[in-house]
Amino acid sequence: MTIRMIAAVVGGALGLAGCGTTYIEPPAGASTATVDFVRPSGSTNPTILVFDDAKSCSGAHTALKAADPVRQIRVLAGVPTALAARFTRASATLVYSCGVSVTFVPQRGKQYKMTASYPTNAHVCRAGVVESDDGKSWHPLNVRYRVYRTNVSLGTGTCPDLTDADVAFMRDKTRSEDGSTTLSDLSDLLTPQ
Repeated sequence: MTIRMIAAVVGGALGLAGCGTTYIEPPAGASTATVDFVRPSGSTNPTILVFDDAKSCSGAHTALKAADPVRQIRVLAGVPTALAARFTRASATLVYSCGVSVTFVPQRGKQYKMTASYPTNAHVCRAGVVESDDGKSWHPLNVRYRVYRTNVSLGTGTCPDLTDADVAFMRDKTRSEDGSTTLSDLSDLLTPQ
């Protein structure tokens, strides 16, 4: 085996392992909130990631693979939480990827829904988060949207770091008074890579 082939095999294995660790929910008794994922019809299914470090989108864990049935997860409440939807779509000769990260501070006992879509006829992926006290009435939530860029060859991804001011703002104002998502500086429209 040549050195190049060994490097390719090792690189491929690392690529598969990059986001391969499965998300482990907080232990029983921890202060948590629940997140449901919505997959609109006509969209490529994303892989949903949860990060150990919300500021830098580092320490990615797979909460939901693209082929998995949708399920609810529990996340820690009261701390910034970053979730990402990572899409991969192949055409005849090209592979397109698009990723969006949403960061917010979940509140204990609340319910959240994250919708993420990359329609097959679109050139952008989108994400949004809504919140509910009772699971019946939902309202938009202030979240910070960031591009999540995937390095396919390394099996890793990155997003722009949050500043300490961003984190402080999210802690103080997890939602705006009018329910709009004004915290976003990128909108929910992100161009694919």
